[in-house]
Amino acid sequence: MRTSVFQIASVATLGILLAACGGSDTPAEGSALRGGAVPPVPAQAAGCAGIHGNPPAELTHSPSALPGTLSNLAQYCTLRGGEVLTWSDGDGTPRQACLYVPAQASAQTPLPLVVFLQGSIFPADQQVLVSQYDTLYETADLTGDPNRPGFILLVPQGRDTAHHYPFPDDTGLGWDNWYRNFDRSDPAINRDVQTIDHFIAEVKARGIVDPRRIYMTGWSNGAAMAILYGLNTPGIAATAVYSSPDPFVDIADPCAQPPFGNNLRPIMTVHNDCDIVGICTTGSEGFRERITRTMPQLEYRAAIIDLQQQEVAACDASCTYDGTPVDALSPGAVRHLIWPTQWNARMFQFLRERALPE
Repeated sequence: MRTSVFQIASVATLGILLAACGGSDTPAEGSALRGGAVPPVPAQAAGCAGIHGNPPAELTHSPSALPGTLSNLAQYCTLRGGEVLTWSDGDGTPRQACLYVPAQASAQTPLPLVVFLQGSIFPADQQVLVSQYDTLYETADLTGDPNRPGFILLVPQGRDTAHHYPFPDDTGLGWDNWYRNFDRSDPAINRDVQTIDHFIAEVKARGIVDPRRIYMTGWSNGAAMAILYGLNTPGIAATAVYSSPDPFVDIADPCAQPPFGNNLRPIMTVHNDCDIVGICTTGSEGFRERITRTMPQLEYRAAIIDLQQQEVAACDASCTYDGTPVDALSPGAVRHLIWPTQWNARMFQFLRERALPE
């Protein structure tokens, strides 16, 4: 198994954050169902951006972003057989993605598209390596058709921005899943959403993507954005992620919201029973309770795994987080840095069996 030092992310106590945003969200969640979509409830705390949660994240110049820059300069993407895609977002910020296309992909043999969103701080290229997606894209079964093995792998890169996470992840590479503006008609749309939209459209325009099988995946901060993006982007068939914070409620998020979305397609999450800063309790058990209460029609599969990557019934009650720096260095933090490769096949199966209807 390949492993790597990876990401410091965070999420914390649901009740504290709900209080910070004006109290319990139970009434709003209970009345939010509208024809298969759940509209956003405005965040009420001072300084929030209403239905979009937080204001847009500020760009930063973090030392932790240097490895990502060096990886790009070393042309790691092309060295591994990928193609570099470039674009500038609505703010003029240069954006980049790595695209891996199996040789068999063609208009006659369209393949699924898997969008992998990196966790914060560490370079996207190395995260793809650790997950083994950089080789699995050529052979993995995401169609159930032996004549169509493999999938197209799109790896957009995050920006160097401020985060609502504890130090040292308060700035760095990652995704702004706190500014939840998915309004494609709004010029002020979240620039990360705009960038993911652009790169997906660019790949689809090549005519080699199976339109029924566009999937989201990601790690930690990228997993949170993958869930949020999948819930709010019609055309995404399903989402399967690892070690995600709750994308609507984070440890230091002053503008938390009840879950919302207009694309209630299946979601699978995998968490360690002891994960970084209590993320199993909040990102798995807490998120499951919130999203099933808000979106009872949504299919949600929450897997919790032990050190041997065997599924267990619940989070480790001894693995808690009280906000002190030493807790961020717990065994759960180490496990957070290791992708559960034994679960790749099960995550692929979950996606494969949940294509959009014909």
